[in-house]
Amino acid sequence: MDSSSAVVGLCLEMCPERERRDRESQGRLHQFEIQNIQWTYKGRRGRGRPIADSKKTVKEYRRPAAGKELSVPTDLRTPATLVKTVQYLLMEIWSSVNYKDLSSLAKAYTFVFDRLRAVRQDLIVQRIRGQAGALVLEGSLGFLLCAPYLVRDLPLADYDEVLHSTQVRECFAELIECYKGGGRFCRQAEFQSLLLLYDLGNLDTIRRCLQLPSEVQQWPHVCLAIDINKAHLENNWVRLFRLLHQLNCLQACAFYRHLSRSRNKALCTMIHAYSSRNCRFPLYHLTRLLALDSPSLTANMCTQRGQTVISGEQTYVLFLKTALNDVEPELPNREIVLVEQKKGKSSWSEVMIGQENVITNLT
Repeated sequence: MDSSSAVVGLCLEMCPERERRDRESQGRLHQFEIQNIQWTYKGRRGRGRPIADSKKTVKEYRRPAAGKELSVPTDLRTPATLVKTVQYLLMEIWSSVNYKDLSSLAKAYTFVFDRLRAVRQDLIVQRIRGQAGALVLEGSLGFLLCAPYLVRDLPLADYDEVLHSTQVRECFAELIECYKGGGRFCRQAEFQSLLLLYDLGNLDTIRRCLQLPSEVQQWPHVCLAIDINKAHLENNWVRLFRLLHQLNCLQACAFYRHLSRSRNKALCTMIHAYSSRNCRFPLYHLTRLLALDSPSLTANMCTQRGQTVISGEQTYVLFLKTALNDVEPELPNREIVLVEQKKGKSSWSEVMIGQENVITNLT
């Protein structure tokens, strides 16, 4: 079906009035959507339900089995409203997260993740492409790429890695379609590089990138991402980790899912390459090569794999491939050098949305 037959949204609020009333009466409002003090009291015992705040309520995701109900124009938000909704979710809701409180983090993540799915659903139903669609998807992808780093300690009940990864891939696919429509896209090269980093080593992704216009291919973001993919495919781990230091915070988050496995492969390669009872590899130098935050983390990685760490005036590692243990890569952990230091003074919300795209007044 062509875009001319697509339904056009008319809703100018983040949540259609009909849904807001229904969820209020059914007690299905999220804590981020209710008025601070006012409650609806019913019955002799004073039981009641929270009242929705029209400025905070955001349309929730519904499975497409409802058929025509998803295509009611008054329930579909306009492109400008969708952009405003993404901004609100990242700059108002996510910016209020207490990262040290896993309960608070889980509530914010599940809320923002669900509401961004609903945003993309409105986008798909209306077949919005071009610059309007790209703006919405770029903001959504900023959150989806950073979130796995930030919610890495949440249990499976709160963070489903497979579902999250599926949403990332679908968002990228839709964003690439927006770019194909032609026009000027300020962040096209940036998001092409993010796709290359997220899909590290995927030959189809690399091939499609090499078919892009030359001005996109020659952009520094894209060149760096292609060089990292080459180093990965060539098993040139020293070069790969040197290049990783050049990534910005959002790019580092896109690569984060590959970091543990890349370190494991790099260390195993070095164990085989420097295996000798007469060879001592400086632990400090190994820490820098693997871009780890401390020598103690490096020493732990080595001992887990059966290698000997020799302490003294300087600490060394004795690599022996005959002692190598086959272990699973370490679980994703906090990364100060490769991720957090790159954030600088920016907030995570600003990293996700892109500081140049922040709207300071959302009212």
